[in-house]
Amino acid sequence: MREGTLNDDAADTIRCGMLGAWQTGDLPPPPPGGWQTWRALLGPGVLLAGASVGSGEWLSGPAVSAQYGGTLLWVATLSIVFQVFCNLEMMRYTLYCGEPIVVGFFRTWPGPRLWSSLYLLLDLAAIWPFNASNAAVPLAAALLGHLPGGDVPATLLGLATTERELVKILGYAIFLSAFLPLIFGGTIYRMLERVMAFKLVVVLCYLVFAVALTASPATVREVCDGFIDFGAVPLRADTIIDGRHFNLWHSDGATAYRLKGTVENGQSLVTEFIVERGEGKRVYQMGGEVPNELRAVQAQMLDRAEELTDPRRFLIETREHETALAMSGTVDASHVWQADRWQVSEGGLRRVFARLEDVPEPWRARFREFARRRGLRNVGVVPYLEEHGKLPPLDWAMVATLAAIAGAGGMTNTLFSNYTRDKGWGMGAHVGAIPSAIGGRHIKLSHVGMVFRFDEQSRRRWRGWFRHIVKDQLGIWMIASFIGMALPCMLSLEFIRNAPVAGDRVAAMVAEGMADRYPSHRALLWATTLFVGFLILAPGQIVSGDQLARRWTDIIWTSSRWAKQMREDRVKYIYYAILTCYGVWGLAALTFFDPLQILKMAGVLMNVSLGIASWHTLYVNLSLLPRELRPNWLMRIGTFFCGAFFLAASAIVVWTL
Repeated sequence: MREGTLNDDAADTIRCGMLGAWQTGDLPPPPPGGWQTWRALLGPGVLLAGASVGSGEWLSGPAVSAQYGGTLLWVATLSIVFQVFCNLEMMRYTLYCGEPIVVGFFRTWPGPRLWSSLYLLLDLAAIWPFNASNAAVPLAAALLGHLPGGDVPATLLGLATTERELVKILGYAIFLSAFLPLIFGGTIYRMLERVMAFKLVVVLCYLVFAVALTASPATVREVCDGFIDFGAVPLRADTIIDGRHFNLWHSDGATAYRLKGTVENGQSLVTEFIVERGEGKRVYQMGGEVPNELRAVQAQMLDRAEELTDPRRFLIETREHETALAMSGTVDASHVWQADRWQVSEGGLRRVFARLEDVPEPWRARFREFARRRGLRNVGVVPYLEEHGKLPPLDWAMVATLAAIAGAGGMTNTLFSNYTRDKGWGMGAHVGAIPSAIGGRHIKLSHVGMVFRFDEQSRRRWRGWFRHIVKDQLGIWMIASFIGMALPCMLSLEFIRNAPVAGDRVAAMVAEGMADRYPSHRALLWATTLFVGFLILAPGQIVSGDQLARRWTDIIWTSSRWAKQMREDRVKYIYYAILTCYGVWGLAALTFFDPLQILKMAGVLMNVSLGIASWHTLYVNLSLLPRELRPNWLMRIGTFFCGAFFLAASAIVVWTL
């Protein structure tokens, strides 16, 4: 395989890798400096920030933050920072030759046949329509006036159904409607850019306004600390009763039981019942059928939950080695815990304290942390692993999903390369773009990339273009990704901490929490927050469909012999054929899985995809680009650890199964 160094100025083409030869041309000048530069940067950074802002934390936030507070946000920090390195390297390749990075993958040894099989497997992460399935939840909540509740009867346009089926029907509608902009949008990139810019402005304005008016300083501080508290992991008390939310644990010999739920409109709603025997674990979701032999235990635990739940009270119970701890008290107007009773039981002796100062150490410090973190205490993951020989008992699939969805995630990151071409940056200006089915008939896409001759002028222009994409990533995408993660997380911590998470409810829980906290403004907060939740999620489905079809269109268009015989304006037929196949699969996935299941499956697989794609990108740039344009050691190290981080995230999930 020959690297893409240009030595023959008279050459019209340059052979490189396992695909067709590159054409040669001149590198266009980069955008001018000043405010015009930032105006020109309304490109891939805005589009992918719009796709990711809010969607990560709006989905994984209630599932992670509600259970574990802000402790694990350092996972999002590592995810976003490592993705910046990977994104820049993917865009570097496109600046040089105008091809998307996935085409560069296929240029490397051993060639398209192997890489086609590998990336078909990796793209299993991209086929799960989690944006559509979860966008249906706030829409269903708006129609029902409350969170969907499983197999409760409901009606839609006069047809009898259940609330669970209503979510599925609305998911179908959102999923299918997401294809319309891709069909009628002219140049698809420009249409997506406008949609995501609108979403970015509306969502960020609302989130800033809502956080400024409702989030407490303690919540803001907890989120900010969570982003930099690297290596900290939370341990939950065995039993937590927080206002109307309950999470009870009960042990009966070798069997342990856990009951999760909440009280809504005076009625107890069980969202999850878990039974653990030895290494086995059975989970009964909301509305699921519990076996007869377990119903008595569930009913007994539910009776205790109903006895203990009180909107103005809290209770925790937990065991540490041979010591049992219990603490109870009031929940004030700001939802801060004020303990008034502490109990320590060890060696057959039970001691009850009316003042925290009377509790002996180390339990006094433990109670203080439990009160401050509302049922949690933090430990270091490495010391815990050394002491116990295993990882802490967290929902590691959900933690891996947080890592995957923070920022872009999975093969979505390759879109930075595609959109760099479609924006006309660097040598992408010579290649073309993918047109829509209607409104883009005169747009062409070249079958091969185009590279530039390396001289003093091209050196200056190259440095200008690379500074341009660094500004795009650091000045727009990274900042927007952190803000988009932090603000929804602050709302999650403020309004749904310790709330039970269920698959058909997760995307609308913040709206329900805000409306419950401020009943005098319930109608306004309920409607507005549901609309923003829908706006966060639904446009992301447009990008999800586009990214899968776009990626494989570029692969087929460049590497397939029969595709190379097609005219350059016929690329849209391949794009829409792939989009049709995705549509059929998406409807099947929406039928058989609930929104939270779809989210978790996509998240774990996305980490594998991005990990391998990061390392492959580094291999491409070190083998195909001229030596003068290859990444420096900082970029190499950052991209390598990007791949290692995401692969490790999925490996941990497998390890803890």
